[in-house]
Amino acid sequence: MEQNQYERQEIFNPAIDDNDPFTRFKQKSGNLNFKTSWFTYISLIFIIVIYPILGSGFTEDPSSFLKNLNTGTRLILFISTMILQWAVFLLLYISTYRENTFLKGLGFKKIRSVDFAWAFAFLLTSNAILSGLAWLLAKIGLPMPGDIGLLVPQDIAGKIVWVAVALTAGICEETTFRGYLITRLRLVGKFKSWVIPIIVSSLIFGACHAYQGFPGFIVISVYGALFALLYIRTGSIWPVIIAHFFQDFSALFFPH
Repeated sequence: MEQNQYERQEIFNPAIDDNDPFTRFKQKSGNLNFKTSWFTYISLIFIIVIYPILGSGFTEDPSSFLKNLNTGTRLILFISTMILQWAVFLLLYISTYRENTFLKGLGFKKIRSVDFAWAFAFLLTSNAILSGLAWLLAKIGLPMPGDIGLLVPQDIAGKIVWVAVALTAGICEETTFRGYLITRLRLVGKFKSWVIPIIVSSLIFGACHAYQGFPGFIVISVYGALFALLYIRTGSIWPVIIAHFFQDFSALFFPH
């Protein structure tokens, strides 16, 4: 019987006993049959080089841009962002097909109730950590910009679109930065541990949010590292997707 392409073994499974950390990682992450393709390099170059440019270079003055947003420009921004993110998801889907792992190699498997428990516990812990970090940055003269809250729409139609934006970001960004970038950096670089992939993916994640300024880059990079730890700990993409979605969704009620 053909194995479901969304299933994946746990990253941490003591039943698999192998002395080589890299081989053990491949076995437990569903990437045992991984083979590098041209799509692997195309995807990595896009995520590491092009994506941060697209994410941070939409305007020379983000603060002015956000303050002048109206209903129409906000809608265009939301739709164009969702199109880009789903296009990247499609690229990664093709990449995993060519790499002979399918989405199971990114942590897609059957969603469980415990994934929601992990997500909400993570949100409480990570927001406490990030609030403390933001406070510390403000104390040393690097306050977080408050203009980012201007992205959140106030009209009903805009709020409905925002939910779609939050869902898209949860699925696509976590698939990109945690599911794909972390695992592929480790596979291509043959790293014995997660340290370098976590650092690189977190910095790239922060760079894609550079429109929030240098303090925002620091906070979002740390947030990316926390997401990475959750992803590796659970061995599933679903807790990070759920947490990311509810983090963005909550902005409707607690703009930040």
